[in-house]
Amino acid sequence: MSMEYVIELFKRLGLSSSDAKIYILLLSRGPLSSSKIAEMLTMHRPQVHDSIKRLSAKGLVEVLGGRPSTYRAVDPEILFKVFEKEMKDLRAKAREVLSSLEISAKEVDYGVWMLRSYEGITLKAEGLIEKAQIDLAVCGSEEFILRMIEKLRRARERGVLVYTIVYSKECPKRIIPVIKKYFDKVKWAISGDIMVIADSKEAVLVQRRIKDYGLYIREPVLIDYLLHDFFNRWVRGRTIRDSIVKLPRRFTIHRLALLEAKRMVESGKKLSVRVEGRSTKNDTYITIEGLVHDVVLDFSTGLMHFSVETKDGILRVGGPDAIVEECAAHVIELEEVTD
Repeated sequence: MSMEYVIELFKRLGLSSSDAKIYILLLSRGPLSSSKIAEMLTMHRPQVHDSIKRLSAKGLVEVLGGRPSTYRAVDPEILFKVFEKEMKDLRAKAREVLSSLEISAKEVDYGVWMLRSYEGITLKAEGLIEKAQIDLAVCGSEEFILRMIEKLRRARERGVLVYTIVYSKECPKRIIPVIKKYFDKVKWAISGDIMVIADSKEAVLVQRRIKDYGLYIREPVLIDYLLHDFFNRWVRGRTIRDSIVKLPRRFTIHRLALLEAKRMVESGKKLSVRVEGRSTKNDTYITIEGLVHDVVLDFSTGLMHFSVETKDGILRVGGPDAIVEECAAHVIELEEVTD
């Protein structure tokens, strides 16, 4: 059996590999004298004595009286408690130091950062889920979604609209009970990349086959491409649960807002819409309010927009890449109109 994990734990405690080997020997063989330890591990006795002192100081080795003295290892559970306490103390001290620093609040608006650790990638994804205010587009393996599930549940509870695609060769049975209890928008697909997009502003992307390499993205053009990909996968995916959205509701994901609106209009509902976005005519910030006159979702041409009946006439609201429409939407709010 490889002892590399035990040795690594000892190193985290500020101990050496020799210290770890002595502890393991005493644990497996029982009480031994220093001379016997030196003989069995082919070590010099002064080296053994130094290790015994360090282990004793950590409370990991006990001394039995007699001539010669013998030593025994404490139960592994004590080792784990010592480790947890030291890590807790270290974290508290590090937090105190870092909290005292003046940390820059400056954020770069656009850019793509490389992430070289799968653990770092997943922690970044969790952070995006916690920051989301309006909507989330999340897709990944069943394992990834299960890890994110508590963060996603909390996001939904604070009013975030969560769209989730689970990738699995077969129907993801482990996750279905949780989905049916907490989530309204979940689909299943065979394969795809791991992705989290928060409020159409920030994203984490990693290919499933290269787990130790990913991207953190704050680049609108790339995020728009990712949302197009997510939308296409959502439309083609097999439905696990797809409940009708409760209004009023805000969206940053333009195509999903169209999909939801079309569904409601076809069911006989009358909708009003408020749009915050950019004028495609003069590139200025504009707000549009009015009744939803039509919802266009033409997959053959790619035309996808709201036709909004306003006091200035019918205006078309497209996505961030709008060209033919009068407005490129950033945030869309739908509300039902009741007579």
